[in-house]
Parts: sequence; C-alpha cells; structure tokens
Amino acid sequence: MISLDIIEREITELEARDTSYAVCERLSWLYTCRDHLLPQSTRDRSETALTKPLSGSEFLEAASGIPYHALMGALDEYLEAIRLVYPKSYDSLIAKLNGLRG
Repeated sequence: MISLDIIEREITELEARDTSYAVCERLSWLYTCRDHLLPQSTRDRSETALTKPLSGSEFLEAASGIPYHALMGALDEYLEAIRLVYPKSYDSLIAKLNGLRG
C-alpha cells in the first residue's frame, strides 16, 4: 500500500513544477488518493484551518487568522516571482525550508 507520506511528497514535487496538463492530471489522481486515505475529520479541519495568532512583524500580523491554504497560495504566488527575479535568494529559502524538516 502506498503511504500518505509518499503521496504528500510527490504532490509537493509536482506542485513545484511548471503547470502542464500531464502534471495537473497526475496531481488530480494524487489529491484523490490523499483525500481517500485521510480520515474525514482531518479533511474537514484542513479545509478550514486558520493560522494561529502571530505577532512580531507586519507580515506575521497580517498573516494571523488567514485560512492556511489561502495564505500558502498567496506566498506561493509571491515566491514564484521571487524565483524568477532573485533565483539565488529563492534557492537559499528552499534550502533553509528543507533543512527545517529535520
């Protein structure tokens, strides 16, 4: 049986690629499998999860209480622009995030 971790990893990798019909088709299958493997209670929470109250910077305060998926979508859109204009800074951020995984 394919684990949820493997599906999540592949989704993350595909979402980082340029969009094509083949990538979208593969993602749709993976999203369906992931949703089938997640318990219903987890699915319900993930769609409406809000970020926790944050403070410390203008960005953190603006991000407080935003639905998680909406926040990540906005950041992904912004970071795509950063990737094009400042590729070294983008690569540095991605390396830092990968290092946070442990």
